[in-house]
Amino acid sequence: MSVVTVRRITPAEMDEASRIVGLAFALNPSNLAIAGGNRDKAARIMEHAARTLKLGNTASHVLVAEREGELAGVLKAAEWPHCQMTVREKIKSVPSQVRTMGFGLPRALKVVGGRAKHEPHKPHWHIGPIAVHPHQQGYGIGSALLTAFLANVDRQQVPAFLQADVDRNVVLYERFGFRVVSQEAILGINTSFMWRDAR
Repeated sequence: MSVVTVRRITPAEMDEASRIVGLAFALNPSNLAIAGGNRDKAARIMEHAARTLKLGNTASHVLVAEREGELAGVLKAAEWPHCQMTVREKIKSVPSQVRTMGFGLPRALKVVGGRAKHEPHKPHWHIGPIAVHPHQQGYGIGSALLTAFLANVDRQQVPAFLQADVDRNVVLYERFGFRVVSQEAILGINTSFMWRDAR
């Protein structure tokens, strides 16, 4: 098995990292629901969101994984209370979101709003998205990203939180000490909200 190296992202890697997020989430159930079932549109929406709202946010802590000299995966996290967009940030993002999502915007707002109400109102790291390039899946890249980031979280002795709408991801996160604390069907997609106590 090839060695996976995890490190902080560099500004020059932002576009490629955003592309990986888009590709990794093209078949994600919630993103497909937002995009009306269109896989290509789901990938474009997520790539745009990664670039403008997630990876590019100054409050974001972003790790990348390299395998065989190529960027293979991305993990983004933000520390509470900076893990949710402010009202000002939401308003500022509306024009670009309308251009990217079109008629999918109301569905996207429903997903964002539904997830936000599960955000714990106490100190924690909010992890996500965690994305692995489709051609690089199965090599332990997601696990390597989580291991590296959670080592930092544990040094700080801070809890962590994330959400998952794919059952196999819930199982993966449980192996890292997360437990489901609530669930909600948003746009008909069951979403699990998961918490990991401080170590």
